[in-house]
Amino acid sequence: MAALVEDVLSLFSCRPPSILRPSAMLVSFIIALPHFLYAFIWFRPELWRNVFPKNPVDAFATAGLIGKVLQFAAVLLWFASLRPSGLCLDLSAISLPQWLAFLLLLCYGQSLNVGIFQAIGHDGVYYGFKLGRVIPWVNGWPFDTVSHPQYVGSVLTVWGMVALVWGQAPQAALVVLAGFWTLVYVVTALQEQYL
Repeated sequence: MAALVEDVLSLFSCRPPSILRPSAMLVSFIIALPHFLYAFIWFRPELWRNVFPKNPVDAFATAGLIGKVLQFAAVLLWFASLRPSGLCLDLSAISLPQWLAFLLLLCYGQSLNVGIFQAIGHDGVYYGFKLGRVIPWVNGWPFDTVSHPQYVGSVLTVWGMVALVWGQAPQAALVVLAGFWTLVYVVTALQEQYL
C-alpha cells in the first residue's frame, strides 16, 4: 500500500509512476467503458429504470461522472508513465501555435458542452427521454451548429489536450489514443442517430 501511495505522490513531483503504469489496452478499455454504459441505457432503458427506480437519470449522471474520472485518471497515469518527468510539462517547449490550438479547441469544445446543458438540461443530457422524463425539442444553439454537440465538444477538448502536449510524449501514441477516443464518440453518436 505504501508503494501505491508513493506512486501517486510521484505524479506531483515530476517523476513517472513505477507501479501504476496502465497499458494502452487498459487505457483504451477504460476510455470505452462509459460508452458501453451509454449503449446499455440507450438500448435497454427499462433495465436501468428497474435497477434505479427512484431516479434513473441521476443514477446515470453519477455513473457517467465516475466513468469520466476513471477515463482521465487512466489517461493521466498512462501519459505520466511515458515520460521521465511524469506529469510535469516543459511549458517553454509548448509553441504559440500549440497554445492557440489548445485554447481554441478547448474553449469551443467546452462551449458546446455548456451549451448542451443549457439547451436540454441535466435530464436531456442523461437520456431522460429514454428514462421517463419529458425533454423539450431544441433547434437552437448548439444544435444549429453541429450534430451531436456534446460529443463534438468532448472530441475537440481531447484534441486540444493533444495539441498542448504534442512533442512531450510519443506522437504516434497520442494520435492513436485521441483517435480511439474520437472513434468511441463517433460510434455513440451513430448509435443515437440511427439505432
